[in-house]
Order: sequence, then structure tokens, then C-alpha cells
Amino acid sequence: MEPVFSFPVPIQVRFNDVDIMGHVSNTVYQNYFDTGKTTYFDHILPDLDYINIGVVGASIKIDYLLPIFMKYRIMVVSRISVLGKKSFTMEHQLLNQETGDVLSTCSVAVVCYDIKTRKSQVIPEHWRKAIIEHEGDQLIIR
Repeated sequence: MEPVFSFPVPIQVRFNDVDIMGHVSNTVYQNYFDTGKTTYFDHILPDLDYINIGVVGASIKIDYLLPIFMKYRIMVVSRISVLGKKSFTMEHQLLNQETGDVLSTCSVAVVCYDIKTRKSQVIPEHWRKAIIEHEGDQLIIR
């Protein structure tokens, strides 16, 4: 079964995203993936406030599959694939809107984090329920 990604967000490739080689610099891709992450959170975890309770990235892996050029129309799609007690794995894809080609993939280990104590914490139960409800049977729960 192919994983289902949600919340497609169009990404504007800006002039300053492009490097001397004529394609989007690898340093810009994380910004695109962060747009997908924050859109996902806005819909599924709307009380994530980054002041009292938030999340931090613990590990990021990006695969650059095909170059992205200035005139490409692209979008980012996102999902949570693995849900643990204090962390979860988010996956993203950058897609060419015209061809459907997957241009890049990203996997991020995200840790639930108490901003005040600066320590990891158990994912709130209502977040867990929202993620499980949204992701359905494709979600791996640990």
C-alpha cells in the first residue's frame, strides 16, 4: 500500500532559492519541508504553541531525487508515519505539480518538548488521538 500524504501546499520557487548551477540549492529544501510541517501541525495539532509545549527536530534525512528548477511548480505533502511515546517520524515529499514526479523526500524524527523545562515530554493524549485519527491504518504505533 502506498503511503497517503496530506495537506498539499504549493511552494513558490524564488529567484534567491536557485544556485549558480541553475537549480534550487540543497540548503533551501528544508525550508520547503518546514512549510509542510507547519501546515500539518496547524490542521492536526492546532494547540501546538511553541511557547509552552512544542516540538524539536532530532534528526533529518533528505534525499534529492531530481533537481528543481526556477520555473517548476512544486508542492510539499506531509504525513506522520511512526508515533512513539515522546517522538514521531514525519515524512515529506516535494512533488512536481505538472508531472507528479517526486523530486525530494524527507524524514524527520520530531520530539515533543517542554519549552520551560527544556526536556522531552510524553506526547499529549489529545495529540496522539488526532494523529491516529488522521493517519489511520498506515500509522505505525510504538
